[in-house]
Amino acid sequence: MVNHVLHKASTWIGFIAIVLGLVVIVLGSYTRLVDAGLGCPDWPGCYGTILPPTSTDAVASANSAFPERPVEIAKTWPEMMHRYLASGLGFMILILALLSVINFRHPAQPTKLSLTLLGLVIGQGLLGMWTVSMKLYPPVVMGPLLGGFTVLTILNLVVYRLTQIFPPILDTKADRIKALAAIGFIVVVVQIALGGWTAANYAAHVCHELPICQGPWHEQLNVKEAFRIFDPQAQNFEYAPHLSANAQMTIHVVHRFGSLAVLAVLSLLCWRLWRCETHRYKTFALVVTGLLIAQMSLGVANVWWQVPVPVAVLHNLGGVLLLLSLAALNYSLRKRN
Repeated sequence: MVNHVLHKASTWIGFIAIVLGLVVIVLGSYTRLVDAGLGCPDWPGCYGTILPPTSTDAVASANSAFPERPVEIAKTWPEMMHRYLASGLGFMILILALLSVINFRHPAQPTKLSLTLLGLVIGQGLLGMWTVSMKLYPPVVMGPLLGGFTVLTILNLVVYRLTQIFPPILDTKADRIKALAAIGFIVVVVQIALGGWTAANYAAHVCHELPICQGPWHEQLNVKEAFRIFDPQAQNFEYAPHLSANAQMTIHVVHRFGSLAVLAVLSLLCWRLWRCETHRYKTFALVVTGLLIAQMSLGVANVWWQVPVPVAVLHNLGGVLLLLSLAALNYSLRKRN
């Protein structure tokens, strides 16, 4: 009876944590898009306090303590709300890990996966601190982005294990698409990383024509600079002062070519899924197709309207949902035996 209660509690906490994780990722995307990544120049507080300074005296005191970074209220609140919600998510994952250890005898309890998730969250906290202390150094900025996606994906796998949501089914045609589904997942991960690199290097606005970029873009590519990880001369990476216009354009162009690769692989995958024998995989085909169409449409809208914040946030959310749908597909394909 106790095991059953603990298992049910873990399941509910897992579901709530998934919703909170989506909120954290969306808010993190918004924070980057409004250039609020350094809205609070210190960590974990904001200008040395728990809450962002708002009163005249508090703002004056903060400006005196951090003269190089005057208070911008519109940027402090998104940053601190993101930190608070991320901390709340970390606390829920800690509880989930503790329950998994206490209830490790339950056959559906993913103890190792829950502890792995806790370790990732601790790493996320460190990356959040380094993002501020290293002045938005792009490889470090990539950490919380990719780490957040990874945490949410593993959190979903934990809930799949807890709920046994994908019982074994027989579908001989599905056996033949395991490799293609894995490739689909990998290309989406790579494309998300390219999107993160584009955002971290402020390269989203540099190409404003379709289908690739304006002008003789192919003559201006600078791959070496675009994907240079370490720049010892740069002191502050906000607004990417360390990159040339050609390097930023190269990052953007590579991201666009990545979207074409995603379109090709996932289109083939959805076609193969639709030809499967069972309703489950036909449903996956419809879900992935819908998300793929939405993502491509949002990507075009970003170019057409020059990256409006609501569209860009939805594009980020669409990437998360596409990744989660492919993770669920791959999990289902490997749990059928």
